[in-house]
Amino acid sequence: MSSQLQRFPATAPTKSSHLPPQALELEAAVLGAALLEADAQRTLLATLPTEEVFYLTAHQQVYLAIRDLVQLGDHADLLTVVQQLRHRGTLQRIGGPAFVAQLTSKINSAAHFETHCRLLQEQHARRVIIRAGTELATYAYDDSRDPLELLATAQTHLTTLHRTLETKPGQTAAAAFEPTFDLLSKAVGQHGLTGIPTGLAQLDGLTGGWQPGDLIILAARPSMGKTAALLHFARTAALDHNHHTAIFSLEMPTLQLMQRMVTSEVPGYSNSDLRRGNLPGGLEQVAHIRHQAQRLQTHGHQLHIDDTPGLSIQQLRAKCARLHAQHPLSLVLVDYIQLMRGDTKGNREQEVGSISRGLKELAKELNAPVIALSQLSRDVEKRGGEKRPFLSDLRESGSLEQDADCIVFLWRGEYYNIAEYEDGTPTADTVLFDVAKHRNGATDEVIAACSMRRGVFSDLLSIANSSGPFVPLSTTRFKA
Repeated sequence: MSSQLQRFPATAPTKSSHLPPQALELEAAVLGAALLEADAQRTLLATLPTEEVFYLTAHQQVYLAIRDLVQLGDHADLLTVVQQLRHRGTLQRIGGPAFVAQLTSKINSAAHFETHCRLLQEQHARRVIIRAGTELATYAYDDSRDPLELLATAQTHLTTLHRTLETKPGQTAAAAFEPTFDLLSKAVGQHGLTGIPTGLAQLDGLTGGWQPGDLIILAARPSMGKTAALLHFARTAALDHNHHTAIFSLEMPTLQLMQRMVTSEVPGYSNSDLRRGNLPGGLEQVAHIRHQAQRLQTHGHQLHIDDTPGLSIQQLRAKCARLHAQHPLSLVLVDYIQLMRGDTKGNREQEVGSISRGLKELAKELNAPVIALSQLSRDVEKRGGEKRPFLSDLRESGSLEQDADCIVFLWRGEYYNIAEYEDGTPTADTVLFDVAKHRNGATDEVIAACSMRRGVFSDLLSIANSSGPFVPLSTTRFKA
C-alpha cells in the first residue's frame, strides 16, 4: 500500500480492507443457467454487457466464451464453451472442463434469471464506486493533479457506471403507438416546432428547432459570424423562451461575450462602440444602455456562461452534469471544438474524434441539443468562385461529419464581394445557413438578415413576397 493510501483517515470503515462486494454463488448460478438455456444466454448478454460484472476472473472468462459463441451465431453449451475457452487459451487457467461443468450442477432452470442478473449489477456497482473512490482519494493527495481533472475523472466513472446499470427494455410497436401520435399532435400544435427555437422562422421550419439528443456542428471560416450566431441561438433559447442554456467559450472571456449580447439587445450601438467605450453621452448613456439591456439581468439566470480555457471533453461533461443536476439543461453551446482537449492521446485527428464522440454522448446523456462551433480548413479560401464550404472542409477530423446529426455552414457572399443572389436580392447584411447534413430531415439553404456590427440575426422576407412568410431563395448561383 502506498504512503498516500496510508494517510487515509482512521475513521474509514473497517470493511475497506475486506474483499470487495461480490456474490460468487449468484455468478455461478447465472452462468450455469446460461449454459443450459439459449433464452438465458440472450438475456445475459442484453442485461450484463461487460464481463466486469463478474467478480471472479474464471467467471469472466466463461462469460466471454459464451459471448464469443453467441456473436458468431453458434450455440453455447457445456461442450462448446469448453472448446471456446480452449481456443482462447484460458481453459486450464480457470480449472479446466471440471470448473465449467460444476457451474451447471445445481441449476435446474433459469427461473428468476433477470433478478439474479440485477443483483450482480448491484454488486458490480458497489465495486466500481469503491474503486473510483480509492483512485480519486489517491489522486487527491497528489498536489500535481488538477482538481478539475479529478472531478472530470469522477464524472467519467459515474457515467460509465450509469450506462452499465441502465438496461432500458425495448417495447412493442403497439405500446409505442399512442406516444407516437401524442408527439405528432404536439408537433401540429406547435406548427412543426418540436425542439428548441432557433429564432429564425425558416430555419425552424427546416429543422423543427434544435432537437433533443442531437449534436449540431456550426462550421465556417473566420469572419462568417459563428460566435454571433451561437450567441443569437443562446439568447433565443434562454431569454425569449426561458430554456436553461449553457455556453462554454474556450475562445472569448465572459465579459466580452456579455458585451456582445448587450450590443444585440440595444439598438444603435456596435460591438466596437461598447468595447472602446465610444459613448459621447458618458455615464448617463451607460445608464441608458443598462436599462435597455435589463432583460439580460432579469432573465439571465437561465443563461450560464463558462469561459474555462483549454476545456477537456471530460471536464465539459462533468460541468454539464453538475448544471443538469441543479436545473435540467435544454441547450448546450461550445465555442469551439478545435480549442478543446480530447481523451485520446495521439494525433490531433484522433483527439478531435474523441471530442466529437464525447459531444454526441453528452447530447444523449442530457437529452438536449448540443451546438458546437467548428473551424473549416483553409482549402475553402484556395478554391475559386463562390468559396462555398463542403463537408470535406471540416477541419482535422472526419468524425465530425460522422457523429453530427446536423451540420450547418455559415457563408456570407458579401465577404467575398458577391453582390447579389440569382434573383437580384442583395447579399449585403445577409448570411446563408447551409444545412449540409440533416440526419432526421431535409437539407436546404436558408438566408437570414444579419447585422455583423451588432450580432443580430432575423428573418429575411423575399422581395416577391414581402407581406408573407419568408420564401427560401435559390442560392446556387450568384452575381459578382
